Amino acid sequence: MRGIAVFSRGNGQGIIVDTSSSLLSSAIVSALLHRSWLVFLALLLGWGFISLARAGDDIYPWTVLIPQNDSRDADVRDMDEFDSKSLVRGMNEAEEVFHHHLVWSKVNIRDLLSVSTSFCELRFDAVKPLILTDREKVILREYFARGGFVLFQEDAYPYAQDEFWNVKSWPVIDFLTRELPAASPDFKVEKVTDDHPLFHQYFDTKTAELTEHELHDNPYTPNRTLLSYCGHPCAFVYGRYYWMEDGKWVAMPRPYEHVFSLDPRGYQLTVNIYVYAMMH
Repeated sequence: MRGIAVFSRGNGQGIIVDTSSSLLSSAIVSALLHRSWLVFLALLLGWGFISLARAGDDIYPWTVLIPQNDSRDADVRDMDEFDSKSLVRGMNEAEEVFHHHLVWSKVNIRDLLSVSTSFCELRFDAVKPLILTDREKVILREYFARGGFVLFQEDAYPYAQDEFWNVKSWPVIDFLTRELPAASPDFKVEKVTDDHPLFHQYFDTKTAELTEHELHDNPYTPNRTLLSYCGHPCAFVYGRYYWMEDGKWVAMPRPYEHVFSLDPRGYQLTVNIYVYAMMH
């Protein structure tokens, strides 16, 4: 059985390391030869962590993608990272999805093809456009063609409804829904409903009532967009909102409190998305 460990480079990126015995032994020898005691210690600690986590579970990365032109505010990025880590921790504690133990990491899109991961998430601002570079588009297209999956999450929670409903298109969504299908007929796009298998995987769930408002009353919402390549899912768009007052979305108050809160059906759908992506 192969395992992976994740170490920090110190620049916000994660390194995914294969910890199969032969590679680990080689890495330890290399560390000793170069007197890299910190690396040696990290490898030992990582191996101990993997040994504990692998007692009945396989190790799988949950990889957060960082685009070059990330348009989110710094406090939103911090909130998103806290939220993502809390989600993964909650899934590890509460669920036994294929007996997978998820290991959270993040990587720049430009480095995506150099790491071993089949499930990623990418969060983008609902108002300030995320514009992928040409190189990032090539990398994502290749990643999709190899069988990889990306959960795109629209950060609408920093904004009131009138702010993000005024946006009619997003360059990152146009890449998924227009550019890729135009480049290859193997890419197909659809909007899914509660009848889709996504809602009937690990959990049998349905759309939360508040999200129904977004889906039915905002004709431009990218929420529930599913992109497939040669029949297998490769991207899904999911909206993240704060709360409604007087029939409208309101912005999450700042400064953000690092408290993880996700509607139970939103959590269930996220688990289902992971299961659906990994099964296909």
